[in-house]
Amino acid sequence: MNGIHVDEAKLDRIQPRILDMTHYHREPVSLDDITIAPYSATVGGRVTGLRVDAGTELSAAHRQFLRDGLLRHGFLSFEPGTVDVAHFERLISVFGKAKLMNTPYTPERGKDGQLNAIDSSIKKTRMNYIWHMDQVFQHNSPPFTALFGESVPKLGGDTLFANATAAYDLLDPLLAAYLETLTAIHDVETQGYLTLAYHDLAQRAAEREKYPPIEVPLIRVHPETGRKQIFVNELYTLRILGVTRRTSQALLDVLFDVLGAPEVQARHRWEDGVALIWDNRTVQHRGVPDFGASRRVLHRALVV
Repeated sequence: MNGIHVDEAKLDRIQPRILDMTHYHREPVSLDDITIAPYSATVGGRVTGLRVDAGTELSAAHRQFLRDGLLRHGFLSFEPGTVDVAHFERLISVFGKAKLMNTPYTPERGKDGQLNAIDSSIKKTRMNYIWHMDQVFQHNSPPFTALFGESVPKLGGDTLFANATAAYDLLDPLLAAYLETLTAIHDVETQGYLTLAYHDLAQRAAEREKYPPIEVPLIRVHPETGRKQIFVNELYTLRILGVTRRTSQALLDVLFDVLGAPEVQARHRWEDGVALIWDNRTVQHRGVPDFGASRRVLHRALVV
């Protein structure tokens, strides 16, 4: 540092924080033929050895093993061949019940009417390319989201994940303590979600009435793991309460910067037939629009 001697004992104090990876580095674990291995150093797991079809009846132990893995890793990616689109809802049932959430650009699909298609040839809105947690513009947002890759580009179209718990761990403790005293407004229209998705004014007004702005904590506690996490996102967080607008934006920029740190992120690579489920209370996500004119077709369900 410009020729100034620094005692090694002070290095941690004067440098940016790094993650204590003892909380994140994990070895693969198995139950019978099913193995969950880390997808990246900080977030995500890869599931192999599982097959789900019309005749599959997973034991309570296998279901708990998969759920525990999801809570531990933040998302689980299931290898191609685990399930086909006809039985995707059967895989979802391991974690909960599928619930439809769609717009005119994401039509309903699935035999039970609770899946929707995210088809790049139909979907013209780009909200999924902004960092977010699904439906956190309402208090009862879904705990999990699931996707199935029916047809994906040979290159591009990945999904990025950020571990909001790991991001919290990067905060200075004094700053974190202050942020825990603050709340923010989450609003479905922060980035114009309804305006872009609903061109019919009456339909847009009806959707707007269903989802008024809500007040949420800046830092929240995961209801199952008990760990703290950053609970602001670029798509739905409008502003922080109790401070000036400029202070609000400055604090949000700090938090968005931490969530954007590469050490808390993983880039999920799609293949045809890959199923994916994530803990919507742990990770934020966004798509990457780098697949040009290629078609990308995913099936999605919110899982409650």
